[in-house]
Amino acid sequence: MSRDLFDRYAALFGPDTIRVLRRPQGSGTAPVACAAHWMMDQWFGGSPVPVQAVAMVAVDPALRGAGHGKALMRALLMEAHAAGAVLSVLWPATLPFYRGLGFGCGGVACQWSAPPAAFAAPVSRASVLRPADPLDADPLVPLRRPLLADANGLPERTEALWSLALCLDGDSADLFRDEDGYIAIMPPRDRRLAVADHCLPSGSSLGGAMSLLAGFRAQVDRVTWSGGPDDPLALRAGDGLRLDGREEWLARPLDVAAALEKRGYPAGLTESADFEIRDSLISGNCGRYRVEVVNSRGIVSKIEQVVETPARMEIGTFASLFTGHTSARALWRAGLLDGEEEMIGRLQRIFCGAASWMPDRF
Repeated sequence: MSRDLFDRYAALFGPDTIRVLRRPQGSGTAPVACAAHWMMDQWFGGSPVPVQAVAMVAVDPALRGAGHGKALMRALLMEAHAAGAVLSVLWPATLPFYRGLGFGCGGVACQWSAPPAAFAAPVSRASVLRPADPLDADPLVPLRRPLLADANGLPERTEALWSLALCLDGDSADLFRDEDGYIAIMPPRDRRLAVADHCLPSGSSLGGAMSLLAGFRAQVDRVTWSGGPDDPLALRAGDGLRLDGREEWLARPLDVAAALEKRGYPAGLTESADFEIRDSLISGNCGRYRVEVVNSRGIVSKIEQVVETPARMEIGTFASLFTGHTSARALWRAGLLDGEEEMIGRLQRIFCGAASWMPDRF
């Protein structure tokens, strides 16, 4: 991370979010590792879940391999747990390090691109998007709320996250919106047009955005954007659509029972399942659980006497199941979830839902 980017992140998230690990040196101490973390809500199953977001994790290159990074992350996780976070989320620079701390894959961000002409197909209900102020995100919050409830993994953005979404590299995007949705684009550069952010929940807002992008076909060769596996622009794009990349973000459950009670579940489902969690870092997560789903809510209890054989998994596997990133059957077939087929089927029904994705990088 460059110093300019570090300074921008520190200014956006605030110095009170930064934690520094120090070690004795001479008559004082010297910093050996740092990270930033803050609380936010992330939506799963149609309900907000309190999570810890982690960013800017760094260790002095000359002192790596001595356990400083793990010590720092353990302290961060314990602080967030005490503050009421039930999940920790981050974008990893390395997988083995975070897997060793109990993180599992929580969701994806897909990098899409297409020529502007791919959006030129006529749309029956295209609205006319009007310019808006990219420095004022308040009117965009209610537009984005239905998307939060329908998807898995989207964060309720803080002021800092809105700034990162609408001001790529510190430069403000051009924002266009109607009554239903919005799209923010950066000025064309090197024959490419980058969509900084978009929320297009209706046919009219999607049609307006497509007309806007198609209008750049004389200026750019490709339009690029980040979204989920079922991104509306990708679903409607014509010839030339490409999936240029797929990145995974990680999640780490901090309080299994509270996390299960906070998230939502499929409407109309009445189901129960027993499972056992193994967690080498947070002992309170270990044990056998029963989750009963009624009216889209989960009732969770720890069980001592086993009536039915529970499914068994490590905490990182539970993270992928909880967020909806990987289905119970897929985890079972991969040997990451152990149990009888009947119990796996119950977990499949409880945690079925939209694919988990998050475009916000931090």
